[in-house]
Amino acid sequence: MPKTLAVIVGWVERVSATPKILAMLVMLVLTSQSHATDVAVSPLRVDISFENWQMSLLARVKSAYPDKLIAFHTDGCSGGLSDGWKYVAQAMPAFSEKFGESPPWEYCCVEHDRAYWRGETENGYNLRLNADLQLRACVEQFGNEQKAIYAKRFSLQPETVQHHINIGASLMYRAVRLGGKPCSFLPWRWGYGWPHCIQGYKE
Repeated sequence: MPKTLAVIVGWVERVSATPKILAMLVMLVLTSQSHATDVAVSPLRVDISFENWQMSLLARVKSAYPDKLIAFHTDGCSGGLSDGWKYVAQAMPAFSEKFGESPPWEYCCVEHDRAYWRGETENGYNLRLNADLQLRACVEQFGNEQKAIYAKRFSLQPETVQHHINIGASLMYRAVRLGGKPCSFLPWRWGYGWPHCIQGYKE
């Protein structure tokens, strides 16, 4: 393990849980920059190479703790989307009546979480990419199927409803591509059903 990375890992292990998340994010940025310096290729290839390295760390954890996969659980649409939606719905009955108590496409997020929970590492980059593409497609399909209903409810053109839902689907896709990498210490990371990857960094 590079000396700089070893120093950062040691620092991460000494901080408490909440700062640890921030610390790991800093570490991921620093190591990705270092990796990019060593590999003079396109940003996409650097991203794939770095994520494959993260997948290898997760694979080490899964190999070392094969019985530590926790039962499946989901927070719906991660990043506070479902939680924030439910909070507003409870606080504002009018919002709940119009928009429901949870995102109407939340089932897309639950299916997405099933792939993320287990976090397969063989061909992991492509599997995660496919899961993220399916999430976007699921939300877009919801919009296509429900646009007439929402257009009537909100006095909009169906095309306008579809357009805005597609924007939301695209933002969700970008968010999971950026924040869903394995070994990030975030609760919605790829492989979140397994222990954190700190043991993999030590080896």
